[in-house]
Amino acid sequence: MTQKSSTFIKETRERESWLTAAAEREGSNTKEAEGLLATAALFRGALEAVPVPDDAEEQSRQKAVAHMKQLHFERLQGARVPQAPWYLRLGRLMRFVFTFGRRR
Repeated sequence: MTQKSSTFIKETRERESWLTAAAEREGSNTKEAEGLLATAALFRGALEAVPVPDDAEEQSRQKAVAHMKQLHFERLQGARVPQAPWYLRLGRLMRFVFTFGRRR
């Protein structure tokens, strides 16, 4: 297991050469650079470990479109005409009463 682990780290270092260069450019110490490389190896291993089907993107898009259509349909079904609060309706009535009397 140790042999496999050291091989994996070596391969990761070869793939992540930009990270080593970036750590050296920033002036990081070797412990921090080792931590960054270990994190990169863990992250890459996690990404490569997840099997992704070929049509996953299309299925995801179809589900999203169907969900958006369903939400739109529900909003149209539940849509009602918004009513102004009572105090705005009262204000409109009062404005009508006062302007009605002034115009005559």
